[in-house]
Amino acid sequence: MPGVTPLKLRLVAASGTLRQAYGSRGAESRAKRFKRWGDKMDPKKVEAAIKKGLYIHKIKEFPSDFLSIKRCGETVRKIVKNKYHATSKPEQLEMLPVNGKILLPLDHLPPASVPNDIPPYLIMRFEHFITEDQQKGLQVRWDRLAASNAKHLLKKKDKNRSSTDAFHFGTWEVTGAVPRVTRETEAQSREAITAIDDLLLYIKTYISPKIATVFKDHAPIQWEAILRAHARVQEELGSKYQSRPSLDMGGPFFTIAVKESGSGVVHIDWNDDKALYAFVFAVGDWEGGEFCVPQLGIKIPVRPGQVIAVLARVLAHFSAPVTTGRRIVFTCFTDSLLFRHGGGSPVIILG
Repeated sequence: MPGVTPLKLRLVAASGTLRQAYGSRGAESRAKRFKRWGDKMDPKKVEAAIKKGLYIHKIKEFPSDFLSIKRCGETVRKIVKNKYHATSKPEQLEMLPVNGKILLPLDHLPPASVPNDIPPYLIMRFEHFITEDQQKGLQVRWDRLAASNAKHLLKKKDKNRSSTDAFHFGTWEVTGAVPRVTRETEAQSREAITAIDDLLLYIKTYISPKIATVFKDHAPIQWEAILRAHARVQEELGSKYQSRPSLDMGGPFFTIAVKESGSGVVHIDWNDDKALYAFVFAVGDWEGGEFCVPQLGIKIPVRPGQVIAVLARVLAHFSAPVTTGRRIVFTCFTDSLLFRHGGGSPVIILG
């Protein structure tokens, strides 16, 4: 972007990370912050902290295997098995660092090899994104929802992920011409709807603003495009959003998929848009469950408090087995029809 240096972008990202890590400060935390950063945040200290906690993984070529194929889970599995047989299992993949921020940039690749609406990073992982109290709040609300006997109402067209069904709450436009509230959000008992709204409101209050900041700082062109889609959804669903304000996440995503464990079979998120990130985080106490990407030969840990942003329509992916414990996975995303019908046509020039 003209006039914006990489240092400035990283400083913005760092300040956001610090806000998330510290939150509202008492006297003790303010004293710690002063000792580390000074009265005014010293750019040199911030830059040193970024370099210490940042891991950049550069890929050799853009993974375009699945951009043009027809929607078919079996085809994805065959391509991965035949072309990426040496990196198709968790134990074959390179493990990226457990802690710290991870970026997979694209600006080192030939511009002609990257579709022009792809954001600057293929994958990002952020540290200290969700506090311990917020993790507990999410788990309490999920358990309350599960106890309400909410019903799974989506037809499973392709069992290409796992045996565990996910709920899909919020708004989407899958197979439609106008945005609508998902059936699993509406066609539930009164008790279940109360629990759903409680969970969504919690995510809207504590998670959605942070994801919006990620978009603004790391994919500003896509952020502008998704705001246009959000304006259209507000026009179409204004009355529903007024009666159930928990449904309006403010723009960074429109749908939340929630499930226990993970998606253990390699797949593509067909309903996602190739220009937008899906944001994945988990709560609980578990081992395993790394985010696996056979095309890149890597797996990325996503531990409590972290969030990973991934182009899930571009990259075939799956979760490594959860070896012990309980893991509740949240995926925040926007479907392609809702995005594109709302004027979502971002163009980014890599130089």
